[in-house]
Amino acid sequence: MNELLKIDPTFNEGMFITKVNNIFVMLHSSIMMDNLERVKHFLSEDVYLKYEDILKDLNSRNVRQMYDELNVKNTYIKDIEINDECVIIKVDITSRYMDYLIDKTTGKFISGFNDHRIEKTNHLELTKKRNASNYGIDKKCPGCGANIDVNNSGKCAYCGSIFNTENYDWILTSIIVEG
Repeated sequence: MNELLKIDPTFNEGMFITKVNNIFVMLHSSIMMDNLERVKHFLSEDVYLKYEDILKDLNSRNVRQMYDELNVKNTYIKDIEINDECVIIKVDITSRYMDYLIDKTTGKFISGFNDHRIEKTNHLELTKKRNASNYGIDKKCPGCGANIDVNNSGKCAYCGSIFNTENYDWILTSIIVEG
């Protein structure tokens, strides 16, 4: 942690964990809504493509993945790696939710756990470029300069430009679900 603070004296562990939890919940909500656009800017290309393939598979079977009553029970930083190009923080999240599939047409239960929550451990890696620009509290659209709500979609409501979080902040570069 001391090495990270030398590189980024503004790093705050509590704020980082809150960000990770929010990205985690938004990703799962986006899967349920069959729309990754609202989290795309928080994901590396590999993670985005992985979940896009999962959604394509679900859609080909006409099913929707549900994560009802999703909550994060515990989040902790497991490891921090620093190299010449980036900082990688490995995080473990313990989450609880009902995990099941429904038919998209009828809404009927197909399989999984829809009567009680299960607990899973998720291993995440978030990466930030060492030369990332600090965009501060106000995020401006790279296309037109308007204020942009990165947590909402990362897409400018005025000109449609995408705020590329990778150049400014932490992005999710790996997620592995245990169990």
